[in-house]
Amino acid sequence: MKSIIHYFHPLMRIMRERQQFLLKQNIPDFINDNLLETLPTLNDTAESFDYLVLDFETTGLDVNNDLILSIGWVEIINSHIDLASCKHHYINSKSQIKPVTAVINHITPQMLDDGESIHEAIKALFTASKGKILVAHGCLVEANFLQKYLERNFNLSALPLLWVDTLSIEKHMAVAINNPDLDLTLASTRERYNLPEYNSHNALADAVSTAELLLAQQKKLQPHHKIRFAQLYKMSQ
Repeated sequence: MKSIIHYFHPLMRIMRERQQFLLKQNIPDFINDNLLETLPTLNDTAESFDYLVLDFETTGLDVNNDLILSIGWVEIINSHIDLASCKHHYINSKSQIKPVTAVINHITPQMLDDGESIHEAIKALFTASKGKILVAHGCLVEANFLQKYLERNFNLSALPLLWVDTLSIEKHMAVAINNPDLDLTLASTRERYNLPEYNSHNALADAVSTAELLLAQQKKLQPHHKIRFAQLYKMSQ
């Protein structure tokens, strides 16, 4: 029975998906090298791994029509946030920014004119995340935009990346205490953990905010013991 439960654990499922994906042809080296990294096992603790916490700022949520404006990330190394690893990439685009989007994201056309290509930024992201686990608050946005980019440029679908979602973790905890209506936005969630208030709608600031939240969530889930990564991953689904 235990072996059957393990087989259907989401961590084991993505391991099988990754093995099948690597059999495909024409996978760019920067993606292939990333996926060749060993996946966690069900017994590994969360602190055994390093994380790349990221955030995308976009013109909207429609992956078919909207654009990535900026990408920010920071690394968690040995359970500590490494501020020296902070990166903030503005994406060069000749497309007009919607006026409302410009106000919300505080990104101007001049910032994008001085930015880099989406291809350079995505390659840098994969290089930085090699050997690390991806983290985002509401990772569906980042995962979907990243997947659409890979589909358009490399004809790759269903890329089996490993994501930890701090929003989903918080949602599971809210349901566990019979309070499913909690505000799960990043700012409100951080407030419940007594974490400091940062300016939002900035990719790098939100990445650092999410990194702090992830460490606080781990402590709350297992205040006296090391939490297993498999628990975090299952709560992220």
